[in-house]
Amino acid sequence: MVKLNLKHGLPFCNITLFYHGRSKTIEDVLIDTGSGGTVFKMDEVDEVGITIEDNDMIETISGVGGSELVYKKNVDYINLGDIEIRDFTIEVGVMDYGFDINGILGMDFLRYIGAIIDLDRMVLEIKN
Repeated sequence: MVKLNLKHGLPFCNITLFYHGRSKTIEDVLIDTGSGGTVFKMDEVDEVGITIEDNDMIETISGVGGSELVYKKNVDYINLGDIEIRDFTIEVGVMDYGFDINGILGMDFLRYIGAIIDLDRMVLEIKN
């Protein structure tokens, strides 16, 4: 079970990202069922060595807030409370949305873990 925090009227959490033997806890990560993909802020993931390389494909993602260029990376694993998933593909972008947000856990991640979001209790759980 993961406790969610309400900020700007939206559910946020913290995650820990692991990449090539390095880790970082990232705060202010939005739980977003309206986002197809999982995206992290470039400045945050740079600290564990995730940077754009010559062979990385740059793609455009679009949403209610507009369009953004991102690149994709496979991370070793992501911890969300006691939930851990390995070898997951994330998108990396600037994420300048006008408020404090360092990442988005989108539908790809939420469906992968079988997330159950209880907004009454402000928790995220997974199916057993």
